[in-house]
Amino acid sequence: MDIERFLAVKYLSLKEGLSGCMVRYAAGNVLRKYGLCEVNLSKPVCFKSLWFYVRVDRCIRRNNLENVVVKDWCENNNVLKLVEEREEMERIGGLTENESKKVWNMVNEKNLTNRQKDLAWMAVHGCLPTREFQRRRGLVEREICEREVSGKIENITHVFWNCMYAKEVWKRMGKMMKELTGVQILTFNMTLYGLCNIEGKQARILWLLVNCVKEVLWDVQNILIFNKTVIEVNECVNMIRGKLFLYV
Repeated sequence: MDIERFLAVKYLSLKEGLSGCMVRYAAGNVLRKYGLCEVNLSKPVCFKSLWFYVRVDRCIRRNNLENVVVKDWCENNNVLKLVEEREEMERIGGLTENESKKVWNMVNEKNLTNRQKDLAWMAVHGCLPTREFQRRRGLVEREICEREVSGKIENITHVFWNCMYAKEVWKRMGKMMKELTGVQILTFNMTLYGLCNIEGKQARILWLLVNCVKEVLWDVQNILIFNKTVIEVNECVNMIRGKLFLYV
């Protein structure tokens, strides 16, 4: 959906000028079906549309945008708003529709870095490449966490919450979180989904803190696996504090 949304906005500029002329030439055969432009056969026109205009055609049909007028297509924000209104939201298992909507908004929080958004999205979808995820696809032989001596499976819940290493990191960060957000007890739903009983600025600060911690926990886990290097808890906490300077 994202690539189609991008193409619909980027390549449907029908404003007057050079870009508009190029769109009418390259996409006129597609757009005329929806009354978005008139093809003047006295001027050059491409009857075999380029691949991205074929995708735009598909996007228009899939999102029922056939009745959108030219004026709206000329405004990027209008196009995005129309697509978002028609876009179906994926329900998250165990959560209500309103909770799911809130989670997806949190995943796309504008103050998160792109990498933090990616990690949050993969964690919610359950497709973060943990050893359990990779073993199911035949990429690794063992799904056991290399940090735990008790032989526990390395999955999303383990890496970010149940692992003794992660628990100690959350414990060390607890004082800072309490001072900045007022949260006394952190829950797994707060760390994975951003669902909590606080609102406004404090909720945003908590979500930023949580994602900085998750990003570093994921980094140190991969450093252990690929570099065979153990990052001590104190050093991990310092790495998290370094990430937080991005928001100071």
